[in-house]
Amino acid sequence: MSLSLEVLADAYAFESSPRRMDLGVLHVPFDELTDGAETEARLDASIRRREPVALIGASGCGKSSVIAHVLGPTVEGVVPVYVPVAAAPAQTADTADHLADHLLTTFSRLAEPIAGLVERDLARSTTTTTRVRRGRAGFAGRWLGADVAGEVRHQTQTERNATLADKTDALVQVLAIVADGHLVPVIVFDDTDRWLSNENAQLVTNFFAEGVRWLLELPAALVVAVHPHYFEVTSQAELLCYLDTRINIPRLESATAVDAILRRRIDRIVGAPNPNLTDVLASDASAAVLAVYRESGSLRRALQVCHTALHDALSDGVEQISARHVVAAASAG
Repeated sequence: MSLSLEVLADAYAFESSPRRMDLGVLHVPFDELTDGAETEARLDASIRRREPVALIGASGCGKSSVIAHVLGPTVEGVVPVYVPVAAAPAQTADTADHLADHLLTTFSRLAEPIAGLVERDLARSTTTTTRVRRGRAGFAGRWLGADVAGEVRHQTQTERNATLADKTDALVQVLAIVADGHLVPVIVFDDTDRWLSNENAQLVTNFFAEGVRWLLELPAALVVAVHPHYFEVTSQAELLCYLDTRINIPRLESATAVDAILRRRIDRIVGAPNPNLTDVLASDASAAVLAVYRESGSLRRALQVCHTALHDALSDGVEQISARHVVAAASAG
């Protein structure tokens, strides 16, 4: 395939916020990009030992991509359960009781579609039901078949006025269903790094104290995204006292790392294996992108600038993105 700026633009090759399902595919492991860092390997080992993990880094630094890579759909033996909280009301995660409700709702929401589908098909024909039972849904599609979906839905039908102990027991039973498939359930909070406003300070304290302490009662690995801004209010040692394994996202130090990230994007999105970056990137461009990354600490920001610089270069009628385009794109905001 002939590589050009037009091809990259049409494919949105440098889109800075891809879908979660694409994050792992596009990710270049920090273990490959940095000298001596153990990020993905350490996270994988900790998960398989069912350890509680804090993944620490600023917004856009690559935490979600690391999680998606380590827990991707081709990875054997693990079942990630993503629990969204950032956009939910504060009462969703401010106490262990509310958090238990939210987890039950999350499991129920994942199980409901396939369990309901089976019930409808049972009323139609046995043949159809047999076909559906072979399907999989939810939790990256690796274990939630029809029989299991029904069990999960049954276990999550706990009354809201039930005690925390009853809710905990229901969740333990759900996670036991996962473990019966010789899989490690992994409860993932990958948006708990977004409570950055001052009014969320108490929520952060409550979640990392009472919430995380309660989560340790569940038979599952635990991964929690953490923004270092939180340590300005509460020390890291105190805030993360229940998260024994702490992994910091490393900083990238070379333009070679930037090149590897851009090559992966072009390879996976455009479908051009082993692309020659000099076809679309001037010799000074990667260093300029690295400078944007160093200033912001955000890979997302660096890719956003690349995306804008790409379109600026197209408007100039040139064949390569240069440092001039990158600097102008960064200055534009």
